[in-house]
Amino acid sequence: MSAAALAVLGEAPRGGALAFPFLHPAWLGVGIVGALLAHQLWPRPWWAAPLAGLALAAAAALAGLVPWFGQLQLTGYAVLMLAGFFAAWRWAAARAARLGLPADSVREQVVIAAIAGILGARAWYVIEYRREFPSPLSDFGGWLSLAADLDRGGAVWFGGLLAATLALAVHARRRRLPPLAVADALAPPVLLGLAIGRIGCFINGCCYGAACACQLPWLVLRHGTPVHPTQLYETLACGSLALVLGRQPLRVAGSGRIAGWALIGYAAWRFVNETMRGDYADKLGAGFSLSPLHLTSAQWFALPLAALGAWLLWRARRHAASPCACGAHGAAPPAAEPAAGQGAAGAEAGPPR
Repeated sequence: MSAAALAVLGEAPRGGALAFPFLHPAWLGVGIVGALLAHQLWPRPWWAAPLAGLALAAAAALAGLVPWFGQLQLTGYAVLMLAGFFAAWRWAAARAARLGLPADSVREQVVIAAIAGILGARAWYVIEYRREFPSPLSDFGGWLSLAADLDRGGAVWFGGLLAATLALAVHARRRRLPPLAVADALAPPVLLGLAIGRIGCFINGCCYGAACACQLPWLVLRHGTPVHPTQLYETLACGSLALVLGRQPLRVAGSGRIAGWALIGYAAWRFVNETMRGDYADKLGAGFSLSPLHLTSAQWFALPLAALGAWLLWRARRHAASPCACGAHGAAPPAAEPAAGQGAAGAEAGPPR
């Protein structure tokens, strides 16, 4: 492992972090990935996949590719990311039950989305900010250790969205689940989880805004310079979008319309919020641009995301106008709305309070 990698790994924990000796995050990451791959090959017996993951991680450590032990940091970023996943899971389970989706499949979907999302978000970060890492060709062990050091922060949400979507599509196909119903069930909870996770970004100091000369009362100081709290902007935007879409009537769910509006709403917001970000120039160099249009990678990704959302809305409208639209989406018919005076026990569950 290079001296640069060791220096970064040996840094003191950030303020407010609780650090303690534990198995190294890179070791754990290799074990989790190995267990997931083994589960696809040998789903029975249940203990075969974890055992294969442990064996793969041990082999990687014996070969010198990853360390055995390291310093595990319990940061506000990690706590809020876990809180976001938990809130999304609870709300998604309630919405899926109202749509007639099997509860066990929804639990599997949330776990798959969490793991694939973390891996995809981190992979995109490592690729986009590759100058922060040693070359994998000259120091693969150091590169892998830093790339798997998730508790230090550093993730790109669009990378997580792409990886999680692909993984969920494969799982839904294998379980014969209606994909649009799954998308409608998960869209508002995912936005809620992102809203909570962005608070962790604010605490961690990543994804920060650009310097602002205007005297806005909500600006925050970064190294003595007033900057936009872009992380909290996204918390407000995603939280509001999640609440609005979560209150849509169940007769709309299962058509893809809720997922379509979620894609359009987030893509439009993210495109605007990127214009107030300041971390790209600091990490990638002044004048950073991916094209003559000076768009960031997130802005480029937002364009096809909005187009996909528009296609889902068009498809939902076309099916709604069709005389055989009933049951066309494959979802079980939602439970009847409770009659007046029967209480709210049967009403659709909102986000956890």
